[in-house]
Amino acid sequence: MNKIIVIIMFCIVSVYSAPLQWEKDLQTAFIKAQKENKVVMVLAEADYCRWCKKMKTQTIENKEVSKKLEKFVLVRIDRDKVKVDYIPYAKYIPTVYFMSKDKEIIEQVTGYFGVLDFKSWIDDVEKEME
Repeated sequence: MNKIIVIIMFCIVSVYSAPLQWEKDLQTAFIKAQKENKVVMVLAEADYCRWCKKMKTQTIENKEVSKKLEKFVLVRIDRDKVKVDYIPYAKYIPTVYFMSKDKEIIEQVTGYFGVLDFKSWIDDVEKEME
């Protein structure tokens, strides 16, 4: 009986905690931001970066953070491969850029942040959006 309850709870949680929707590239992200009048969150990372992985799995994918990020257009870039003139090179990673739909940087957050600290950054960006 306990196994059935656990399975049912897992199914319910799986349905209601959909993964974040990440855009495939910067161009698509900014087009979507223009259409939906949203801020873009750019995560500059690298495959070999353990802090980037930790930031994604422990902070960004946290239920409370994910809920807050639904208001943004999300995109990940490899800082070693993607170079554009409107995003400065991220010397340290992870670096998160909160950007207007017009490609202007609103806030820049560098390094690993836990849930509470990152939520605070999101709150600051939301206040600037008002």
